[in-house]
Amino acid sequence: MPEPISSPSPLARFRGITALLGTLVVLALGLALYQFLTGNDHTLPVGTVAQLTPVPVTVARIPTGLDSLALQVNGYLVTQTRDVGGPELWPAAATLWVVWLGVALTVWLAVISTLARPAFLGGMVAVIFLLMSLNVDVLEVFGAQRYFLLAALILLGGAAFVLQAFLEHVSLGLRLVLFAVLVVGLGALLYWRAPFPAAYITLHLAAYGTLAGAAAVVLLALWVGVELIFALLWFNTQSDNPKSRFGLLPFVLTSLLLLGSLLFYYLNGGQLQIFPGGIYLDPYLLVLLAAVAGWWGLPQRARTYTDWLPYPAAALLYLTLLLVAIASAGYAAATANGPVLSASRELAALALLSVGGAFFLYLLLNFAPLMRKRLQVFRVAYDPRRLPFYTVYLLAAAAMGAVLVRNNADLIDQVHAGQYVQLGDLTRFQSEGQPNDEYLALLAERYYAEADQLDPRNARAALGRAALYQRLAQRQNEINILRLTLEREPNEKALLRLAARFDQATDFFEHQQILRQGLRSYPASRWLNTEMAQLYTRSALTDSVVYYHQRAVAVDADDAVAHTNWLAFLLKNNQLRGAQEATAAHPLPSWLAWQSNDVLRQLMAGASTPLPASQTSNDSVLTAAQFARFYHVGLMRAARRDTAMLPSLRRLRQLPANDAFADQLIFLQALTQLRSQEPAQGYNLMETLAAGDNGGYFHHVLGLYLLERGLYASAAPRFQLAQQTGDVSASLPRAYAFALSSQPDSARAAASVAAATPALATSAKRLVDALPLQAKPVPFQPLAAQFRQAAGLPKRAAENQYRRLVEVDPFSETGIVQAADFFAGQGQYLAAYEALRRATQYNPESTALLQRFALAAADAGLVQYGDQTVAKLRPLLPSAEYITFQRQYDKRRAVHRAAAAPWD
Repeated sequence: MPEPISSPSPLARFRGITALLGTLVVLALGLALYQFLTGNDHTLPVGTVAQLTPVPVTVARIPTGLDSLALQVNGYLVTQTRDVGGPELWPAAATLWVVWLGVALTVWLAVISTLARPAFLGGMVAVIFLLMSLNVDVLEVFGAQRYFLLAALILLGGAAFVLQAFLEHVSLGLRLVLFAVLVVGLGALLYWRAPFPAAYITLHLAAYGTLAGAAAVVLLALWVGVELIFALLWFNTQSDNPKSRFGLLPFVLTSLLLLGSLLFYYLNGGQLQIFPGGIYLDPYLLVLLAAVAGWWGLPQRARTYTDWLPYPAAALLYLTLLLVAIASAGYAAATANGPVLSASRELAALALLSVGGAFFLYLLLNFAPLMRKRLQVFRVAYDPRRLPFYTVYLLAAAAMGAVLVRNNADLIDQVHAGQYVQLGDLTRFQSEGQPNDEYLALLAERYYAEADQLDPRNARAALGRAALYQRLAQRQNEINILRLTLEREPNEKALLRLAARFDQATDFFEHQQILRQGLRSYPASRWLNTEMAQLYTRSALTDSVVYYHQRAVAVDADDAVAHTNWLAFLLKNNQLRGAQEATAAHPLPSWLAWQSNDVLRQLMAGASTPLPASQTSNDSVLTAAQFARFYHVGLMRAARRDTAMLPSLRRLRQLPANDAFADQLIFLQALTQLRSQEPAQGYNLMETLAAGDNGGYFHHVLGLYLLERGLYASAAPRFQLAQQTGDVSASLPRAYAFALSSQPDSARAAASVAAATPALATSAKRLVDALPLQAKPVPFQPLAAQFRQAAGLPKRAAENQYRRLVEVDPFSETGIVQAADFFAGQGQYLAAYEALRRATQYNPESTALLQRFALAAADAGLVQYGDQTVAKLRPLLPSAEYITFQRQYDKRRAVHRAAAAPWD
């Protein structure tokens, strides 16, 4: 028959279970350390917000014979400011916390079911407290009938009672299996029947387990409260050589140093710097050290508890309590639950101080004479002759009770505040899933308000309310709660979040005041210094930008945001050499915003560097930084007449999520196609943009393209349209368009308008002095070779080639005339007409094309269109030339009428 755990058997009989539980404790400790390192940043992430500032960039220069005109486009400087997101929920951390609770509940029930009746009843009280605190009935497992808690108590409590009362010989392993099945089964029923998502149920259990977790930390601190003093006693008296033992005075001094540190920590509001460089006392670390010492000293303390709790059972319950305490602290850190962390730390410190102080007096009263004789007192520390051991806990309980009563149980209020924070997060999470349910938003606000009332220094609740107000678009409420929080106590993330709310140009001074307030409290904050440097870029105080940038990089030399903003500042002020030095000194190839500014720098400098990859998939939802880098790479490729990015451009434009950048993506596609060997599609897209609100600029771009193609007469009206919409800079290229189309009087008139603009005056004077222009630039003809090649192809191939060329490049006057002649020679008069009609749509002022179009219309029998074109040519041609053409057209029309006349 297996021996129950309550028998006086050694712990070795349960080595496997002990080892497994110890492994779980170590694993929980590792996860808790990770949560302490990452929890605050996960729950309250400091993110970046990108701003795009347009700056002019020259993509190409259009030769005009005397000068070259810049084809300028907007590049976008990327600057970044910081904002605090969240509070974000962490379902994975909540799942771990619930799992640890389940494991602990399983082991606890299995162990207490082996104990005698009084200890069993005490253990069941803890179980009942845990189950009731989880508030599972509100999850509506059985609908409106709240029977789940009752079912859990009956199943778990009943099974434990039956095992304890009637089946005392069942082995611990079987008990563990039974309770594991019951706990897992109840959990499965809960997740299966509750009408809520699994993540919500887990977060609910974790939130309502806050009180139980905090209680576990305090109980552990009470249990191990004697261990640090006992460890000092052991250190002072453990040597085998009496001369190497330290005796009474060193023990008293070291103990007073420890207890004094705990006292100052508590009296100083939970803060005590123990070493320079910002190293503070952390009671969690002391509790952990005491817990390690407590495990080592557990057998020695056995004589103090074996009357009601056997040592093997005590060892397993000790590890279980340690597991819950570690998991509780880890989850509080994972959720950045400041009230719970602060309260549990102070309660732990108070427990260590009270129990440790009482144990210190107990040792002095019982063993001071033995310590003076330098005997090994640690061996008899739990075998007193004067004052019994239980008085340690009586004195400690009295001291803790008096302190809590004196302070109106403020630490307990803090724990409740931490639970309300969790409940506020949980309800806000539910509210975000049901945005039309105002009750949930109001309930979340109420939870946060309760937390704020119970712990006025609770910045965590304020940040939760700020997130709620932000979602509800209540900007002023968000600002008010953040200001109120900062009036109580400085908080770096609350400062960042408040500063981020003042992001408009009119908010400069409010933004400045908040950052100054923050820097007074956190002078070495790289975040706040970077924000201040970026704020001053909106002013003329460039020295302040330099000063705060240097402060930021002095704290963190690798701060990507600081270097990105610094590069943007240099480019904004056209300090290209300084920008080049900055990129060489601090390259950030993995930071998209910095990469974008670096590509922009190369564009502004005209550097002929290798073309960078776009680094954007065709189905990307673009962030501001991704868009800017992609756009700048696209401009660089367009400048080199590279069309490799066109498929990506078309795909990105089709994604509705990229609508914020729709106009820029359309423009980039239009510019890329316009500078390619298939410019017609790009011209059409640019025409679409020109019909919008900022049409003047796009008319300017189209006019420059017509100039580049040598279509000067059609370019001039484009520039006039640009001028009419407020583009003053279009007056100079318009003057050049007139000059190159041999209209010197019109060129002088346009140049006089340009001369009124100081930036254009010099170029305008140079043009006037050179009129009439003798030398003209060579027009850009991207498909000239293809048109020449088509002339030597067989008829069928030539026809297909000409049709394609007319479709993709109707700007080539020579090519279009050649194609029209080919179609006319084949008797395809309508094809010749269509080719010329398409060309005149893109080049409507070309007299050569208009004359050929009128003749082609006559050949095709479309005399009405031919007559309209002839009328249009009257003011465009000299009188003699017009009369000659009129006679030619009349003959062509007569031939068509004769051919079409019926035979008599």
